[in-house]
Amino acid sequence: MPISYSELKARLDVDEPDYAALAELAAGAVQHLRKLAASPDESLASKAVSLAGIMGDAESVVADASKSRNVLVRVAAAHASSLMPDSPQATRVVSRLLDDKDVGVVKLAARAATRLSDPKVTAKARRATVRMVKAVRASAQASRRDRSAGMAAKRGKKTGAGATKAKAARKGSSKAAAGKMPSGAMVKAPTGAKAGDMPSGEMK
Repeated sequence: MPISYSELKARLDVDEPDYAALAELAAGAVQHLRKLAASPDESLASKAVSLAGIMGDAESVVADASKSRNVLVRVAAAHASSLMPDSPQATRVVSRLLDDKDVGVVKLAARAATRLSDPKVTAKARRATVRMVKAVRASAQASRRDRSAGMAAKRGKKTGAGATKAKAARKGSSKAAAGKMPSGAMVKAPTGAKAGDMPSGEMK
C-alpha cells in the first residue's frame, strides 16, 4: 500500500530525512511528492525535490522544480539532477538550470552535466562555469570598491571636521589678537632724565 500524503510529509519534515528508506516507501506516490515539492514551505519543498532525484519514477518532479521561483528549490533541483540517470529529460533539466541567475544553482548543474553524455550540455556547462567565475569576481570587485568608497567618505568627513576645527581656532586667535591691539599707553617708564630734572627755561 502506497504511503499516505500526511505520512510522507511527516517523514520528510524533519532535520535529516532518511531518503533511502523514503525512496522505497514513496514508490507509486509521485503525486504526493509533486504536491510537497510545490509547497510554500521552501525547506519541505526542497527535501521533496531531493527525494524525487533519488527515486527512479519522479524525474518530472525535478523538472517542475527547476522552474520554481524559489532559489532554494532550484538548488535542490540542481542537486537532484545529479542523481538522475543519464536521459533526455535529465539533459533538459540540467540545460535549463545552467541558464539560472543564481551561482549556487549553476555550480550544481555544471557538476550534474559531467555525468551526462550529451556533448552540447557539456559544452554549455563549461561556458556557464566561466560565466559564473566572472560573476563571482565582479561581485567581489564591486564589494571592494564599495568598501573603499566608504572608507574614503569616512576619511573625508574626518578631514572636513579637522579643517573646520582649524578654521575655528584661527578665527579665535584673530579675535584674541584684536583684543590685544596697542592702546597708546607707555608700558615702560622712559630712561635718562627724570621728569623733575627737565629744564625750566630760566637763566642761571
